[in-house]
Amino acid sequence: MNTRGMYPPKKDHTVLIALSVSAAVIVLSLLAWYLTRDSPESHAKPLKLPSEWPSPDGEVVRQVPMPTGELAVALPGRTSGHVLCGAVPEATWASALGGPVLREVDENGMCHVVSANLDVSATFWADPVPIKGVDPEAVTVAGRQGELGRFGTEGFGRTLAIRLSDSTEKWVRPTLQLVVHQVPGDRAEHDYRAIALALAGPMVGAITTPGPSLPAAGKPREMTPILGTGITDAPYPLITWQLCTQLSRALKVPLDQLKPGPFGSCQREEDLKSVTLTYHQDSEGSFTDRVAGRPAHEKTLGSSLEIQLLDDSRQTLEISWIDGAKPDGELRAFAEEVVPPLLGR
Repeated sequence: MNTRGMYPPKKDHTVLIALSVSAAVIVLSLLAWYLTRDSPESHAKPLKLPSEWPSPDGEVVRQVPMPTGELAVALPGRTSGHVLCGAVPEATWASALGGPVLREVDENGMCHVVSANLDVSATFWADPVPIKGVDPEAVTVAGRQGELGRFGTEGFGRTLAIRLSDSTEKWVRPTLQLVVHQVPGDRAEHDYRAIALALAGPMVGAITTPGPSLPAAGKPREMTPILGTGITDAPYPLITWQLCTQLSRALKVPLDQLKPGPFGSCQREEDLKSVTLTYHQDSEGSFTDRVAGRPAHEKTLGSSLEIQLLDDSRQTLEISWIDGAKPDGELRAFAEEVVPPLLGR
């Protein structure tokens, strides 16, 4: 059995690995602060916001739809960074961090916000959460149970982990974690506990407004395209349902003949023929062609086409077509049919 399209693309696995690397980077930055806090340079002049922003491979925060119910924990990694940064108004970020802030989604998909003195990151983690605090205490955030802990015996930061779902599905990252710490060179006293709670409350509230529970995996559903956005910046189940709906309509086959994938894909197999729609959250392709009014390129002549979905994001749709009896031009015609509704048009 051909299972292509049923598992996350290699790039999506790379993002998960990169998030683990991010956890190590956070710890190292805290160590840098500890080692430089008493140096003469740390007293030289007031600290300022970074002059270069966003950081290398980081993205300016985009306005994206807020998830509802439990769906926040099923967001693709990059989208979740934009959601978490945008869930808290910029004025609230500035108030909590004591001054003007800069926001980005970093190269690993984390929401990353800095002031002149403080650094905050927010992301979702699959189990187990890699960064644990010292002397944890139980807290309640927007009606959810969480755990707040200190960084080391010096207490130069706080980590707050909040469980948002009990799901064990492999496409779910059920724990939201905020990490608050000083930037290297800062020696001011900060109430990290209060800062973490002041940010977590509105963040959790914004992404868990009343809505659906997480669905069971593996069953396609018919779904009308999300007006204006389609599959872009949507949780994985909603991406998969929209892909399967359009594939069913384009091929004129019932939904139960399609194979949905957990990470945003849908496939139709019959004898030696196969058509697969696959969402990618972070493509590195070069798009020199146009299909359905969007930048595109053929990955494999006549059998694989990738379409860039947004101008300010690297999200793409890949269409794979294996059918020796079909002419090469039919793939492009098929793409022209399915892409517009998947963009919410």
